[in-house]
Amino acid sequence: MAMNWKSLSGTILFSTIATLTSVQIAQAGHPEDPARTYQPFAEKFNRATQRRSGNFFGNRDILHQIGRYFGIPKYPEQAIESDNRRVNQLYIDEQRRQFSSTPVIRTPDLINPYNQSVLTAPPPNSNPSFGGN
Repeated sequence: MAMNWKSLSGTILFSTIATLTSVQIAQAGHPEDPARTYQPFAEKFNRATQRRSGNFFGNRDILHQIGRYFGIPKYPEQAIESDNRRVNQLYIDEQRRQFSSTPVIRTPDLINPYNQSVLTAPPPNSNPSFGGN
């Protein structure tokens, strides 16, 4: 019986150590998914457009329908207005961040190879033919 307890305790100890080291290796080997950590501003806009009003598929259940009828928590127009306000503020913030992060680069325009415009050119003397005549 003593031999069985010895082998059983050794097996339990070995499996515990193996499990703990495999969990540590798995956590160290797979850093956080970069797709989840990096959120470009397009994703911010998508989240802002659906924050209060939600999307079509999320608002189809009976509770949302009753809530829309009675205005709980908001009427749909108010929720859309709130989302639009958030999108507008996000747009202003992103524009400010984009233009303030680097200096403005100014370059000269290319030389225009044309000396006249289509609007100021004289009309052609030929009559247009339609239908191949």
